[in-house]
Amino acid sequence: MDPLSLLDLRKNLHSPVILTGEATYTREDVLSRASFIAGQIREGGGSGAPVIVNLDAGVGFAAGLVGCWLAGSVPVLLDPLVRHELDRAVDETGARAVIRSPGHQSMEIVKKVQVITPEHGTAPLEDDSTQIEDDAPLLYLFTSGSTGAPALVPKTFENLNVEYEFLSSLLHSPHRVATLVPWCHIFGFILSFLLPIRKGGVCDLTAGISPRIVLERAAAGSLDLVVAVPAIYRVMIRLLENGQPAPSRMGCRFVSSGANLPGRLRSRFEDLTGCSIVDLYGSTEAGGVAYKEDDGPWLYQPHVESRILDGGHLEVRSPAVSVVSREDFYRLGDLVRPVSGGFVLDGRADDVVKIGGRRISLNEIQREVESCPGVERAVVLARPVRGELRIAACVESSGASVTEQEIKTFVRGRMADHKVPSVVYELERFPTTAAGKVDRRELNRLIDEGEQ
Repeated sequence: MDPLSLLDLRKNLHSPVILTGEATYTREDVLSRASFIAGQIREGGGSGAPVIVNLDAGVGFAAGLVGCWLAGSVPVLLDPLVRHELDRAVDETGARAVIRSPGHQSMEIVKKVQVITPEHGTAPLEDDSTQIEDDAPLLYLFTSGSTGAPALVPKTFENLNVEYEFLSSLLHSPHRVATLVPWCHIFGFILSFLLPIRKGGVCDLTAGISPRIVLERAAAGSLDLVVAVPAIYRVMIRLLENGQPAPSRMGCRFVSSGANLPGRLRSRFEDLTGCSIVDLYGSTEAGGVAYKEDDGPWLYQPHVESRILDGGHLEVRSPAVSVVSREDFYRLGDLVRPVSGGFVLDGRADDVVKIGGRRISLNEIQREVESCPGVERAVVLARPVRGELRIAACVESSGASVTEQEIKTFVRGRMADHKVPSVVYELERFPTTAAGKVDRRELNRLIDEGEQ
């Protein structure tokens, strides 16, 4: 099969497809830049080997991806915000080339592999890309996935196509899309890149695009889909509360991915805009698993076969699951409860800890802490306190004054004494990963640093 068939990029060559700031690029522009990159890969001897695409937002990302396919190479999409993983990605993939922006090359990488910068080079359009087997990886995502440790996850045409078909139907084939989710992550790639391009639309790959600009464009009617993570919706809510014009309730749809969207966050956003948020659930390895459009249960995507084991472990089998995980059912890292038509999330399986001989769900405590008046967001950890493992609550305050004792008293009124946090840490903002999830490793480091 031709890898470019995933995007249908050779149709309507003069139609716009990529927006970056004030510049608009046509399909022909992307293919011309991709042809240049393909030539560079071949000249460097990288044709047929993996090529790492480690680019910031812009037309270069699209050209880099397509250029790999034209050269017969498999692109490895690496988040540009985690450049410290680049050496590891090169070693694990055996890549012979890295596509990066100017000024981001380290001497170590230059010594190891060919470095290609896609900014200005163009070449005559190539008629064909190298054909690949139908079940061969079309690309790799080098991401933390569901484990927190970097992993190389292959995606075939079938993996990506089944998700494209479902999301296109669910979201009514959007043509003008802006995303605040990295496009090297599964939902970011499909929603912000694959979906609009294949539908003949325009995707906004503006570097550093902000929630304010996205809201402005949505309010002006120039977007019909916005993709963000829960942390970004918190920012949008603050902007709207401070007078930012709201988008039309009929003009734009909103999607949340990357982490569970709290119900009160969804409700507040809908109160301010009249727009609903579609929440997506899955992982890099499993692909899309479920979705919901309100505070009800998660609903399985139609191509997903599922089972819930004793203890609440969720396992799925579907054509969206990566080939590396497809021997049988794939186990996700969450605990769930079955309900009519779907399931309810009970938290991460690794959030269940044993303290003082009792099994304790940190996620259950976190929900109670977050419901305390004055707490904007909370993360509950199991940390050593005075030499023993204890429950620690980390909170972002919503501006209202709330003390450690008030939080403990609130939780004690709702839960057993052994579930009340032993200590409460207040932070102005939690550190987050590129996908918008709380970076627990960095959070623990900040706490340790503050206690020294």
